[in-house]
Amino acid sequence: MWLLQLSIIILACHACGWIAEHLGQCRVVGEIIAGILLGPSVFGALIPSFYGAMFAPIASPSMSQLGEVGLVLLMFEIGLHSYRSAPGSSSSLYLPGIVAILGFVAPFVGGVVVALLSKTMLAPGVPALPYALFCGTALSVSAVPVMARMVIDLDLGRYPAASAALSAAIITDVAGWLLLAVVASLSTAKAGVDNSVRSVFDLAIYLACCIIAARYVIRPILLREIRRNSLRAVMTVVICFVFASAWVTSNLGFHSAFGALLPGLLLREIPKIRELWDQWFGGFIHIVLIPVFFSYTGLHTSISTIDGYSSWFWLSMFLCVGFTGKYVGSYFGARLARQSANDAAIIGSLMNARGLMELIVLSVGLQLNILPLRVYSMLVMFALITTAMAAPLVRFHARRKSMACQASSLISS
Repeated sequence: MWLLQLSIIILACHACGWIAEHLGQCRVVGEIIAGILLGPSVFGALIPSFYGAMFAPIASPSMSQLGEVGLVLLMFEIGLHSYRSAPGSSSSLYLPGIVAILGFVAPFVGGVVVALLSKTMLAPGVPALPYALFCGTALSVSAVPVMARMVIDLDLGRYPAASAALSAAIITDVAGWLLLAVVASLSTAKAGVDNSVRSVFDLAIYLACCIIAARYVIRPILLREIRRNSLRAVMTVVICFVFASAWVTSNLGFHSAFGALLPGLLLREIPKIRELWDQWFGGFIHIVLIPVFFSYTGLHTSISTIDGYSSWFWLSMFLCVGFTGKYVGSYFGARLARQSANDAAIIGSLMNARGLMELIVLSVGLQLNILPLRVYSMLVMFALITTAMAAPLVRFHARRKSMACQASSLISS
């Protein structure tokens, strides 16, 4: 049965991704929609008997485990393909730094306020502090892979504003993951603040040990095996490092995604690691494992849980403070750094691309029981809508930028 499930998932994500690209959207938008279509909101409502036999949670333990493996490998790949915030002098950090700060703080504060106001209705059985902090974090993250794809598709690489937005998104995601680690410790701690502080301290000790092991043990082994051209040995060491790190953080009370991200960040500077990873695992991850992850998201997203006027009202509030806060904060950050209004608008639009990173954060919140199913479904819809809005906005401002450059060139000539 799980082989048939996997075939349906891969076909659905590929088809919806292809349609999204031909409609001018990012592929991730179509893949998110495919996950929702396969879930209880559409497939389960139209063909409930077949859905119950094929995709009901009780019928798909294999998909759940495969999705966990996919998330771990995907987080390692994200770390592996990330770049340092901004090369050069400290002045080059000013623009992405101030964009990241204001673009994170504005939606975070808005998300916390909306979470606290809506908690009684949306999450009555969840502790207030982890829930509020998590909602603020979820509204604040950006998706570097989706943003990078937009920059390539729209040929924005020559514009400094696009590079600044990518650097700001990296800073934002680092801040988001650090805050998410704190939220995870608060949600799993059984003895209040003291135990939460101890959990964070344990994580810090592990991070230090992991950095030392990577520098003095893992890195020399990998460099030696690369010189010997022992590619199988290289990938074996890498995979074992990733899975062991994910296991440790999971047992420390955090999510396995934290442990998978760290090896990617620590090994990204080793020559040939990225190329070998893409050659050996990249296709399998993006063709098989990412669709499984999206289907997992869709199977836990039920639009029917967003019922009644009040639920749709709070969803609109999340959308308003999340999208507007990210756009306005990033826009004013860019303007403070002396960017033109059009460049600032491009940065604000790009920073609203959430996509895959948002879904990863939400899956962590769901597994840690921070998010009720209704709020989880709301925030999945929030990720889908804001990511879908980002591409047309970026295209619109990029077109205006191009027209302004052409007009300036004509005037000067």
